[in-house]
Amino acid sequence: MRNFLLALFLFTFPAYGGELTAVVKKESLLLSSCTFSSTSCSTFLDIPWDKPSFQFWLSYYRNRWNRVKLLSQVNSFRIFYPTVREIFKKEGLPEDLSLLAVVESNGNPAAVSKAGAAGLWQLMPGTARRLGLKVNWLIDERFDVVKSTVAAAKYLRELHSLFHRWDLAIAAYNAGPGTIKKRLERLGADQFWDLTKLPDETLEYVPKFYAVLSVVKSSNVLNRPSKESLVTVKVASRTTLSRVAKALKVSYSLVKRFNRQFRRGIVPAGYCVYLPSRSIGNFKVLKYAMNSKVYVYVPRRKEKLTVIARRFGVSAKFIKRLNSLRCNVAFKGQPLVIVKLGEKRKDGNS
Repeated sequence: MRNFLLALFLFTFPAYGGELTAVVKKESLLLSSCTFSSTSCSTFLDIPWDKPSFQFWLSYYRNRWNRVKLLSQVNSFRIFYPTVREIFKKEGLPEDLSLLAVVESNGNPAAVSKAGAAGLWQLMPGTARRLGLKVNWLIDERFDVVKSTVAAAKYLRELHSLFHRWDLAIAAYNAGPGTIKKRLERLGADQFWDLTKLPDETLEYVPKFYAVLSVVKSSNVLNRPSKESLVTVKVASRTTLSRVAKALKVSYSLVKRFNRQFRRGIVPAGYCVYLPSRSIGNFKVLKYAMNSKVYVYVPRRKEKLTVIARRFGVSAKFIKRLNSLRCNVAFKGQPLVIVKLGEKRKDGNS
């Protein structure tokens, strides 16, 4: 299949040598003007301009509809990108690898494959458990944006320490390290581009990733200002997604869509719920959400606001105002939103 696609590509573009030179110049100029930050300009990963399989995928994404589809997926991924980029940076990985999520799941944290891989990083249950994620009847942390990204980052770093090259690490992420190691030993090769007889999916996976990286960087879509961001809400006492939705005035269907890790709709104490900022209907909370820690607390019995306030280190008057309460007590099962001003949450576990 791979050879057929390459043959088709070469047949379609007979003046391939001249086209390749023009492509390299054009894409290099585009990349020189696009960055992942406003203060630096670095490609981070070396793009394999001279590889035919990469050029095939680059040509594929030059098609208008293919490019529109890709950029639509990337646009949906934008809300998660700052979180993913920050985690990868913290783990010492090239920020470019963040776009591997687009190749894996189209940037969709709720994605599930026919083979059973799930989440933004399409982790199989066994791999997820080995990386420290919970996968059981109540919780499936493969759908947790923060925890799954931390696990994927550790796995990629592990693969890079094994193969010492990012092209091989990326291939191993798709095919498994055992498969890549066997082919390297059998062929005496030291890079992905020299490997043969790999699964077709893996042979296309690596060049496709580099093509996506090139197109996204040249489009500069991830640098455009966004009006929407991901809000992290920590649940301080065991509750349900429906109560979280009620406290924040968000539709239950949206809360469920962004938090598929809670398979039964039950949120244990200490876990985090993620929501797009523009969906939060409690505007008093939204005002503070991006610069403060936000909690949802559900009393198990009738409690005075002063007691709850002391527990969280906030003002009782502030809790009353945020939740539009008429009295100074909270009743059993009544979800409350609590904001600790000036304490920005760094990740989903803080």
